[in-house]
Amino acid sequence: MEAVRHHWVIRVLHWAVALMVTAALVMSTFIMSQIPDEDPEKMASALRHMSVGVLICGGTLLRLFWRRRSKRLPGLSSGMGWADVLAGIVHRGLDLLVLTMIVSGAAMALQTGLPLMALRGEAFPAEIVSLFAFTVHVVGACVLSGALVLHIGGALFHQFILKDGLLSRMGFDLPRPQRRGVPQTEGRDA
Repeated sequence: MEAVRHHWVIRVLHWAVALMVTAALVMSTFIMSQIPDEDPEKMASALRHMSVGVLICGGTLLRLFWRRRSKRLPGLSSGMGWADVLAGIVHRGLDLLVLTMIVSGAAMALQTGLPLMALRGEAFPAEIVSLFAFTVHVVGACVLSGALVLHIGGALFHQFILKDGLLSRMGFDLPRPQRRGVPQTEGRDA
């Protein structure tokens, strides 16, 4: 019997966006925040962060589009009504938070003229921290981090406490490595 899984496109986009969001959060929190504004590396780092943001935007919009086109899997209940409601809020909240981060990041770049400043070789604009979009971006990053922790915690709870195979819905079948000296059999488990 085949495992119940989300469409492969949704699974690929889920994990790709998840990795890029994590990279963007780590990049901004632990790397960009430590670089002085006048250091040329700050602008280069901001451009890398913006590039990842553009990829996140594309991946998120494509995933949302594809999710609407594909068959929806039935939900897996935790047996706790409040946790099931929270799971729905966290899932929709993650999408909303990612889109909020994209919009606020784009607003900062446009308000400061960051791409043109980078082309002219100018320093990173120190006044960016006074923008409302910056505040939204920073607060959004904190809330997004918390929502990611809840999301991961819920997935691990389902997988290891409830043992309902939730992670297999977003997983991939990887070929088993062949042991040395043992011939590969077709159609049967060895």
